Amino acid sequence: MKPPLLAGIRVLDLGRFIAAPYAGQVLADLGAEVVRVERPRPEPDRDRGPYVDGKSLYFVTLNRGKRSVAFDMFAEAGRQLLDELISKSDILIQNYSPRTARDLGLSAERLLLLNPRLIILSITGYGADGPDAERVAFDGLAQARSGAMACNGTGEPFLNHLPYVDFSTALYGSFGIMAALYERERTGQGQCVEVSLMETVSAFVGSYGLIAEALLNGTPRHQQGNALIFALGDCIQTQDGGFVIFNCIGNMFPRLCAMIGHPELLDDARFRTDASRHTHRSVLMPYVTAWALAHTTADVLATAQEFRLPFEKVSTVDDLAHDAHAQARGMFPRVTQPGMGEIPVARQGMTLSAHERLPVQPAPAIGEHTERVLTDWLGYTPAHLQTLREQGLFSAQARASG
Repeated sequence: MKPPLLAGIRVLDLGRFIAAPYAGQVLADLGAEVVRVERPRPEPDRDRGPYVDGKSLYFVTLNRGKRSVAFDMFAEAGRQLLDELISKSDILIQNYSPRTARDLGLSAERLLLLNPRLIILSITGYGADGPDAERVAFDGLAQARSGAMACNGTGEPFLNHLPYVDFSTALYGSFGIMAALYERERTGQGQCVEVSLMETVSAFVGSYGLIAEALLNGTPRHQQGNALIFALGDCIQTQDGGFVIFNCIGNMFPRLCAMIGHPELLDDARFRTDASRHTHRSVLMPYVTAWALAHTTADVLATAQEFRLPFEKVSTVDDLAHDAHAQARGMFPRVTQPGMGEIPVARQGMTLSAHERLPVQPAPAIGEHTERVLTDWLGYTPAHLQTLREQGLFSAQARASG
């Protein structure tokens, strides 16, 4: 078996909540040694729901496969220790505000002097500079500021419950790290990769043509509900009370007409193009909705598959948890989490043909690997570790589980 893709790469993860921890988890799944640095007391993201028996599932699903070192990183001795770990790291991930990062000595300029080969992933809400650089941000705020939220729903604006901005920012950050690692192989030099929630979702909005549409045509995109834009598609109900969503683009339209039993629609000049079908969707949609209401959800999906048309059931999360295809693809492996039992988690949504997936590992307890990391990375002796314990730099828990 080949060694993992990122075997030998050391990552310090100072991230909290979603975007930064998820970026670290992506690297851990590729074989990097990812060490979460935290204080001896529980960080806020260790206590977030959902829960099982009062323990955070959220933390497990975003931090599995990592190690944990815990010490008072804000004390003078703690900052010195953090600097030592940074000097031995390949990658550092942090999501402090620009000002806080500077105050903690985590500016890119200082870190690259300390370790010229270091790759720094800096995740912020609004970017490293600009008038709003210090504003506090979360996923929902980025959805709102970018105009994405205003395009959702049919009445008041709808927030997308799944924090896609956080997760996508993590993936942008991971992609930037991989590019920086490739560059470092050629030059030997590290660099800072900057990503932000605002820039991630704004890139999506702009890449979908919405900025060009607003500036060049003077027609900013408004709420679309479930309707497909500039073509025919929507969420419709079936005979048994379920819902399906469908898209009909380009040369799919003749097959749709055949499936719903209305081939005469092909002769109507109003329905010749995607754009015209969207313009006259109020005339077309009743034909499709009437057909769907005459069939069960299962029949709709089976018939659409026969006609090679993209229809899909609007499922619940519970449906996905029991989905046969998801199970066949191994999308939700279980990890044995101490004190919690078998926890379903998610594997990364990518497959590398030259590398097998690594077995999923549990999330770490606070400071579980402190002594081991300080020994392996920094060469600390038992006597040195004892001195740090006596100074109160890390807890007895770290000693017991190290």
